[in-house]
Amino acid sequence: MKLLLLEIDNVLYDSNLLKGIAREWAITAMKEAGLPVDFDTAMETLMEVVREKGEDYPFHFNEMMAKLGLKEDYRVIAAGVIAYHDVKRAFLKPIPGIIDAILAARESGFRIGIFSRGDPVKEWEKILRLNIHHLIHESWVGRDYTLENVFSGDFDPSKTIYVLNSEESLGEAIKARVRFIVRMTENGAEVLEDGRTEEVHEVWKVGTAVRSLLGRL
Repeated sequence: MKLLLLEIDNVLYDSNLLKGIAREWAITAMKEAGLPVDFDTAMETLMEVVREKGEDYPFHFNEMMAKLGLKEDYRVIAAGVIAYHDVKRAFLKPIPGIIDAILAARESGFRIGIFSRGDPVKEWEKILRLNIHHLIHESWVGRDYTLENVFSGDFDPSKTIYVLNSEESLGEAIKARVRFIVRMTENGAEVLEDGRTEEVHEVWKVGTAVRSLLGRL
């Protein structure tokens, strides 16, 4: 059975861009609500917290204020949370061409799978907000999943196209001998076949790159 397997962050949408903009607006809103430090200091401190606690930690702004030596001001924190989520809702859009690639894969007899090690509720929130849930056949979402779960049933790595971003997933995919790996990079995407780099594409050509691989399986 043929499979188009997709990660979520920086594959279905530009996660890095969205988070960067959302954090900038959050700090701006917090300053307007009374945060008594300059923008650069607040942003640098917030990014320290993100690096220390991880992307999914739910109290980034609380920890930021503690690092700054400030008393928790829930009005300021709430302003940041509201701004962050407002920007996420406004900018959470699919990468150009990826939906067309998914539709073409379905028409070519591929099953569509989602793979993510993120928090299941947060990851499904992204999928639902991207409005692609109705296009997905299979999902492996949660911290306990590995590619062994994907290929332990009906799916064969030699009949799989895997679009990914994370280094951990890349290593697993190469080890599992996934036939085609489309790896998202800062400048676009590279296509690997049997571990060898075959082609490099700009971000907006990723959908075209995936569609070009469908007929080769």
